[in-house]
Amino acid sequence: MTRLDARAARRATREDRRVVLHAHRAGYLALRGITRLGRVVRVPGLGVVVSDAARMREILLDPGTYSKVGPGGSDRLWTPIIGPRGLLNMDGAEHAHLRRKLTPLFSQKFLRSIVDEVLTPEMDGFVAAVARHEDVDVVTVIERAAALIICRLTGYPEDDAAAQLARAREILGFVTLTTKSFTDAQLAVIHEKLAVLNASTRTAYRAAAPGTVPALMRAEGITEDDTVAVVTAMIVAGTETIVSFAPRFTNLVVESGHLDHLARHPEDVPAAVAEAMRVTVPSPVMIRSVLRDDRVAGVRVRAGERIILANIFACARAGDFDPSRPVPKEMRQLWFGAGAHFCIGMPLATLEAEVFATALARAAEAGRIGVRARVRKQRTMAASYSRLVIRAERPA
Repeated sequence: MTRLDARAARRATREDRRVVLHAHRAGYLALRGITRLGRVVRVPGLGVVVSDAARMREILLDPGTYSKVGPGGSDRLWTPIIGPRGLLNMDGAEHAHLRRKLTPLFSQKFLRSIVDEVLTPEMDGFVAAVARHEDVDVVTVIERAAALIICRLTGYPEDDAAAQLARAREILGFVTLTTKSFTDAQLAVIHEKLAVLNASTRTAYRAAAPGTVPALMRAEGITEDDTVAVVTAMIVAGTETIVSFAPRFTNLVVESGHLDHLARHPEDVPAAVAEAMRVTVPSPVMIRSVLRDDRVAGVRVRAGERIILANIFACARAGDFDPSRPVPKEMRQLWFGAGAHFCIGMPLATLEAEVFATALARAAEAGRIGVRARVRKQRTMAASYSRLVIRAERPA
């Protein structure tokens, strides 16, 4: 694989860091300062901040000592939104049981059929627009595609796709890197938005349309209430992965010059996607509650304390964007977690990302693609661009 120009790669990586800074200025700057003090740092009133990938993986693989559920755990944030049984805010035997029932929903065969039906036609239209040398907003393209996939998976009406995605984004707007809980006023707004999503899920569950998640969950004997919780978690926490990643990936490969390589060698798309995820980190921070006393790299942690896994800074230690260099072993897919809580939606997110990246590589065959306009999002959970316009140059 052709190596990148180091200066171009650094510029592209620094721009991506600015994207995160715009989304989480206070939290990002605070965590960056803390992680510069060391890879495991105790911060009074905050918890123990870990930014070493190997140590993070050990913590994620030790559910007997570190849990999502407990004082300072991430369940305190998500349970008021999705209820107590949304998978991502559960632990122990109940979590394992529900996860086993849900795993068949994310088989490659099922996901591939959804992508071929929904995403591929959208990407064909994207490639055609670029080939016509039009200005194309990647954000608009991927938001529409992601919304259609969610509606196909959940059984929601297709004409309601954009509205459902907007509701999910409004809910995520209350979450930052440092959010520990919500005010009563925030919860009132969140529950108002959720009422529409939940009603749509209940309708889909009762209709049991073939090939939808609610229908498959119903067939597995999962209750309507649990289905509502899981589907809500999937929409609120999962949809933004591809929506935020695609524009950032586009900017990384365009500004680094790597897109030209992908246009000639589309077989290298998976490596480029993996490296871009290492740089962009879909889950920038993960939280765990300490269940029993332990030591992390010599730092004592006590039961009841909070562990903050600064994923974005751990993964950044590998350096600038460079798909020619394998992702370090300790960092591989760390952005999706590890162990019992490894993201169940990873196969879908990765498939969507690779299909988009392949389409972008195809689009580059029309001419060298450049970024004509970009607007970074501000104060949002999923750091990205609100607008990223590209155009392919006409041949001389």
